[in-house]
Amino acid sequence: MRLATVSLIALIAATPALADEVFSQAPVSAVTVYPQGAEMTLRATVDLPAGEHRVFLPYAGVDDLTALPRVRTSPGVAIGALGFRRAMSVDREALFTEAQAAAFDRLEALDDAVAVQEDEIAAARSRVQALDARLAFLAAAKPGEDVDAETMLALLDTITNETGAAQADKVAASAALRPLLDALEELQGERKAAQRAFDRLAPPAAVNDMLVVDVTVATAGPVTLELTELTRDAKWEVDYDLDLDRDAGSLDIARKLIVVQETGRVWSEADLTLSTARPGEAVGPSPVDPDQARIHDEITLMRGDAAPAPMVEREMGAEVAELFVEDPKMTTAALQVDGLSLSYVYPDPVTIASGEAAELALDTLTVEADPTIEAAPRYDDTAFVMATLTNTTGEPILPGMANILRDGHLVGREQISLIPAGAETTLPFGPIEGIRLDTIFARNAEGDAGIITRSNTREQQITFTVENLTEETQQVRALFPLTYSEQEDLRVKVTAQPAPDERDIDDKRGVSAWDLSLAPGETKAVSITVKLDWPEGKMLNWYP
Repeated sequence: MRLATVSLIALIAATPALADEVFSQAPVSAVTVYPQGAEMTLRATVDLPAGEHRVFLPYAGVDDLTALPRVRTSPGVAIGALGFRRAMSVDREALFTEAQAAAFDRLEALDDAVAVQEDEIAAARSRVQALDARLAFLAAAKPGEDVDAETMLALLDTITNETGAAQADKVAASAALRPLLDALEELQGERKAAQRAFDRLAPPAAVNDMLVVDVTVATAGPVTLELTELTRDAKWEVDYDLDLDRDAGSLDIARKLIVVQETGRVWSEADLTLSTARPGEAVGPSPVDPDQARIHDEITLMRGDAAPAPMVEREMGAEVAELFVEDPKMTTAALQVDGLSLSYVYPDPVTIASGEAAELALDTLTVEADPTIEAAPRYDDTAFVMATLTNTTGEPILPGMANILRDGHLVGREQISLIPAGAETTLPFGPIEGIRLDTIFARNAEGDAGIITRSNTREQQITFTVENLTEETQQVRALFPLTYSEQEDLRVKVTAQPAPDERDIDDKRGVSAWDLSLAPGETKAVSITVKLDWPEGKMLNWYP
């Protein structure tokens, strides 16, 4: 249905009554959620005869509006005055949606049930109290002074029998009271749950701020009013389960959407769209101002108590002030894919109450993955499984937290960065405890400590080991930083046995790799000798 669009003018004042006043709710029918913020569409549909009418819609949060909502209506309907009416009393039950009415009926039914149960408990307690009074009377009964022995014995028999009967009746009455109390406790629990369910639907109050819309209807029939407003009190993020199947050489990417909203409204059976756009940020580029360079006379700072000449200081300050007329604008990063934002339209309507979060399953993508084992013996005790993959899904993998699984077993949780479509990346998939690492810095007793130090030389012997305690042959790529210098006066000589298979990994100078094949139970070692020499009078800053 095509809708005509108008802008809302805030008018918080009473206006003359028209021939027909109609009250209706405008529940949230559709939401587009952004990484920070959301656009909510509130929709009300009322049947109106031809003519002029005034439609009242409960509208919370008038004082918190940062921008006025947009209003659209059906074709053939003209909008007149628009405004707000403060603190207006209404018949709230007449405004209930079907869900709110059902929840309210359930709440009232439980109120009635609780009242009936409390009446039954009161009657049962009265029975116990009556028996307590009877027992107290029997206990206080005394024969007169002139009663003969035969009468006294008869009276005692009567008191004994009546007391026994009363005690038995009290035990039975008390036993009958306990299930009534249990049933009341259960009903009260149900009533609390029903109250929470009713409140979760955000029903209108008995007194509301109202949006007032004057409409003129050309032809009798249903009239739809839509309000669209922006809020900052909602967000979404993506969450993943990344499951690496090492035997199949594949990675399953299960995508979940986490949606949080605190808008004060319930999203009941609302159409949900999740967008990577960021409407709260800049919509255009920063202005580019001229970049003027200047020179000025050098200023010699005076020692002692003397201060710089006031005129020089004032002129310099003026020049500096001219150079920094306004604060520089900070550039913030926002997700963009080929210059366009992404949107995910959730296939089913969703219900999310204010203050709640919902986890919505999206889909599962599968890509090929090449698992490897990497080790950093300089820093770690164990090796780790890594997987290199290319994003062949045709869409970017958005940033988010991920549960990391290896062959179906959870090994940790990790933040992953954006993986553009077609890009290659490497992800971690947990430690392999059966591959142990160690690094040894050799030391000897006679001053030949593996660290041979004079005032301008140093020699360090380092050995790292990789041990395979698993029952399978493992291919391990061990990474270790070999020392280097960028100063001509600091000469560095590094020898490694065996030599590394690759150097300057990822353009990181000195970071080298050894590709090791280890049979079950095998240990391999790499010996590294670092010799440093520098001029007299200099100090070495190096921590192997």
